[in-house]
Amino acid sequence: MEIRSKWKGPAAAAALFVLFLIWHFFDVRAGIRQTGDQWMAGLYGGLGVWLAAALSAAFFLLLKKKIRLELCGALLTVLLGAAAMVSLPPLSAPDEIAHFASAYALSSRLLGMEAEDENGNIYLRREDLVLSDLYGASGDEERISLGRTLEAETWQVLADHAFPVFTGEEGRQMVPSVIGTIRTTPAAFAAPALGIAFARLLGLNCVFLAFLGRFMNLLLLAASVYGSMRLLPSGKSLIAGTALLPMALHLGGSFSYDTFLLAGCFFYGSYCFYLAFVCPQVRKRDVAVLGILIALFGPCKMVYAVMMGFALLIPIKKFGSLRFWALSAAAVFGMFALSMAAVNSQTIAVYAEGSDNYISWAGEAGYTIPYLLHNPAAYLRMVYETLVHQTDEWFLTMMGNAMGNLDPVLSVPSFLIFAMAACLAALSLKKADEPLYLKTGQKIWILFLAGAGLLGLMTAMLVGWTPLSSGVIEGVQGRYLLPFLPFVLMTAKSGRIVRTAGDDRRILFYLCAMDACAFLRLFSIVSMRV
Repeated sequence: MEIRSKWKGPAAAAALFVLFLIWHFFDVRAGIRQTGDQWMAGLYGGLGVWLAAALSAAFFLLLKKKIRLELCGALLTVLLGAAAMVSLPPLSAPDEIAHFASAYALSSRLLGMEAEDENGNIYLRREDLVLSDLYGASGDEERISLGRTLEAETWQVLADHAFPVFTGEEGRQMVPSVIGTIRTTPAAFAAPALGIAFARLLGLNCVFLAFLGRFMNLLLLAASVYGSMRLLPSGKSLIAGTALLPMALHLGGSFSYDTFLLAGCFFYGSYCFYLAFVCPQVRKRDVAVLGILIALFGPCKMVYAVMMGFALLIPIKKFGSLRFWALSAAAVFGMFALSMAAVNSQTIAVYAEGSDNYISWAGEAGYTIPYLLHNPAAYLRMVYETLVHQTDEWFLTMMGNAMGNLDPVLSVPSFLIFAMAACLAALSLKKADEPLYLKTGQKIWILFLAGAGLLGLMTAMLVGWTPLSSGVIEGVQGRYLLPFLPFVLMTAKSGRIVRTAGDDRRILFYLCAMDACAFLRLFSIVSMRV
């Protein structure tokens, strides 16, 4: 009886997955009746088998053999991230076509080839043109990239180009495209660029190239999950729990540089925790690691530079002297400043000095930095209205709403989102035998940094994306909050509330089961849309 009771929860989670598998098969079948694509049933079956195997692996790793938690987190990130790649096919993430272009251009440079023409448009293999120009349109305004809107046709295009696996000489010819790159640090696209370069060297077709590039980004996220969990003295499960959210897995299995930011912030924050609470003394190489990390990911999205403040959690005494502490702080900040100047100096100058701002998507004028400086009341009003009216949307999109290219239809069911949130809340509570590391002042500092990051995001979107006619700040998305999430949740650990039931491994298994249900649903939605 005890054995049965022990596995009652995991068995219920597995039963929920089977229910979703059967339920959404009827949705897929309805889509097949409209499109005639019988092979979609096989693809859905393959996804179901993969997710069943992932859940079995989660049960084995987390509960049966109790493999090291950090290894479990990394492996499950890969297994479920691969499912996200299938449920939400290539170039469907927000602005993924631009991120793909940047990674592709970097792959050309790695291969010693010309990357862009005189107009800033990248060179693609003829084989890969379909990814950026799905219908072969001639006018710039008519060109539609693969995955901009996910529907059954998306998978039909991929199926039509999946074989033969290797492309011929004509397909390997480099031709100019109509897509340009994102001007940011090349490090943000290093992982997918390596995948693309490898695919090009092997002569793989456009479908395998797209998936291999995405998969390399997913491996980067998994590596960061592993390294971050290894470094943390406590709260390891919160890193894994955040990485296993549907939105994080979707970004991880895409070309988006949000994956690089997520990986960098996880590792930087965890390294600061390691130096603050585990390492007996800060060494020069530790300072170098912190400086290199912040120099790499800081310029990618400038608001995440507030993560530098995590280094102030490290006690001064661990530096050995006040002089070494001051030199270390100057070195880390100096490396960040140099990278910012190299990457973003022009952007900063435009926003700081510009008196006019035109928001192209709205077709009207927008806010400027000088205007906000002279009208602080208007700025505070916009921040207040946004917090009042948009916070719930940020929460939902951080978890798994509006997946794909901000598609409101591609959303995880609300009951799964709130169940996942409950799992994260449980993971954030102190266990009976868990030591407390963060003091009250340190918790306040972490929350302050997270708040400063959010305010920076809001300010950036107010200037860069919000028209004057809007009543709230436009463009802030929940996915931007993921890098801060595990560290904010760590501040909830307190001796006043102690979790006595449900261990971390079991909770992570439940998250995996809910991920499996979510990706089955997302695939079924895509297969039905015609």
